[in-house]
Amino acid sequence: MDNICISILASAWRGVWAVDRENRFIFFNKGMEDISGLRSDDLMGKDLLLLLPDQKIMDEVHFRELFHKAREKLTPVHYSLLPIITIQGELKEQSGQLLPLLNENGAYAGMVGTVEHFSTKKISTGLGEDELAEKKLDVIYRNSPVVAFLWRPQPGWPVVFVSENISRFGYQAEEFTSGRMLYSDMVYPEDLSTLTAEVSDFEQREQIYFTREYRIVTRYGEIRWVTERSMLARDEKGGPSYYQGIIIDITHIKEIDNALKESEKKYRLIFENSPLGIFNFDKDGTVTHCNDKIAEILGIPKEKIIGFNMNISLRDEKMKAAFNEVLLLRQGHFEGEYRSHGNGKTAYIKVDYSPNISDDGTLLGGVGIVEDIGERKIAEEKLREYAEELSKINKELQSVDRMKNELLSNVSHELRTPLTSIKGYSDLLMEGTLGEMNYQQLKAVSTVIRNAERLRRLVDSLLYVSMAEVEAIKYDFSKVDIPEVIDNAVTDMAMPITEKKIDVLRHVQENLPQIEGDAKKITDMLTNVLDNAVKFTPSKGKISIFAKKEEKMVHISLEDNGIGIPEDLLPHLFQKFYQIDPSIRRKYGGTGLGLFICKNIVEAHKGKIWIESEKSKGTTVHILLPILQGDK
Repeated sequence: MDNICISILASAWRGVWAVDRENRFIFFNKGMEDISGLRSDDLMGKDLLLLLPDQKIMDEVHFRELFHKAREKLTPVHYSLLPIITIQGELKEQSGQLLPLLNENGAYAGMVGTVEHFSTKKISTGLGEDELAEKKLDVIYRNSPVVAFLWRPQPGWPVVFVSENISRFGYQAEEFTSGRMLYSDMVYPEDLSTLTAEVSDFEQREQIYFTREYRIVTRYGEIRWVTERSMLARDEKGGPSYYQGIIIDITHIKEIDNALKESEKKYRLIFENSPLGIFNFDKDGTVTHCNDKIAEILGIPKEKIIGFNMNISLRDEKMKAAFNEVLLLRQGHFEGEYRSHGNGKTAYIKVDYSPNISDDGTLLGGVGIVEDIGERKIAEEKLREYAEELSKINKELQSVDRMKNELLSNVSHELRTPLTSIKGYSDLLMEGTLGEMNYQQLKAVSTVIRNAERLRRLVDSLLYVSMAEVEAIKYDFSKVDIPEVIDNAVTDMAMPITEKKIDVLRHVQENLPQIEGDAKKITDMLTNVLDNAVKFTPSKGKISIFAKKEEKMVHISLEDNGIGIPEDLLPHLFQKFYQIDPSIRRKYGGTGLGLFICKNIVEAHKGKIWIESEKSKGTTVHILLPILQGDK
């Protein structure tokens, strides 16, 4: 009968194995030998779980969890696409079941494992590629953020195994496995006693999975936060046998979390101590938070302000009209006398409403700022008696305005010096000149470079405007190659273009005539135009740049498939500080100076610039620049 059962098992599945209640192999059929490359005679009586590292199960922790789940619940567990590297070096993905065996009393007596399906995947091909693939996998493994451990549940947690990428913390695996170091030697001293107590309590509660966050100290004395996720294997009496788990460096996440908490603390400090009344409201117009100052201004307790619905209960028509602007995703403003229907108090106030808009353009709520302008109103009445004096002051202010422009110019110059250093050293870091960096560091430096470049363009814009105010802009005219200018502008915008995966196409006429101009300012002008196109073009969008000769002019046009501009707004786009509406500024950023500067530069070259656009379909900017005299 036993032989019949064995034959049925062997024919029902591709592979079958079985272990007794101590996890020792008692059966391993021919199908399993073919799949794994292991021999039945070599396995009988050996512990399955202790053999897992030799079998190179690539998701060993997951397999152990499934095994213990089936054993604890006494119910079958299915597993799918479990990756295993055989002793011949083949990568196989297996699917099957774990079937608990029960004795006559219904207690656990062992486990049967079946393989229903398996597939072999080729790791590498070609002469020498096996070794190359192994090296690549090793590089990936060593750079993995996950460090694997096998600990004994003894004082100090002696280490039986640790993955080689423990070197990310400055240690070598052999230091631990040789016994020269215990795992506890790496734990930050202030966290060790707490961690020890938690582990001891965990073992007493007869649980399997242990998860904690604590600090470790690297070989170089640096303190790092890690999260540990371990599984405790227990012996037949339920006592701790060994721990197997992983630790992951979460220092960066902790830093972000601490920064958010600090930011929230600062926000709360400003919110509560502001000389202005501040309140938040949801998308329905119900006040959700407010500070003490607004209660003081209106003479109403905070508990009556919170929960007040402005959309339903506001009686003052002018104030309600200002609030209704928020519902239209615009800023609202009210200024005047307001009588509270809660206590009848009259106050002269100024209220500014600002909508909170999600990335998809829907209203999330908003914020209101209330200022008591009663004293200001009294002052305004008195100021009307001093019109003559104000006229004199106005002349003095004109002088101050000139000083402001000079100050702005000087500050802009001073800002450019540190920006040059920031950009230069950041470029060195990105290039690896100052040493190799990990992915998170590269990502952070990339952000610094992008924002430094953005700040540089802003400083240049402010400097240009300040110099334009005093008519101090100088142009250095020489021969300019338009294809080179286009290349330089695209290079300047390479980072945001790459981040948004925008396809930039160039259609430049061969042997395009030169123009006479200031190459730097023409490049700045085209970079500003391209910056706008990138900003308002969706991810994976397209921008096309055309350049051709038209009579005595070079015609440059830059076409995008972005959000477009309403036709009635096109005549205003070249005004200083003009932007379509506040929601565009909040979503896309910008100062409203870019097109103003572009127009000034083009006109200084005796050229022309204009825009054609259709809302939701895209925008085309046209630029005409005179050809160099004598050039054909």
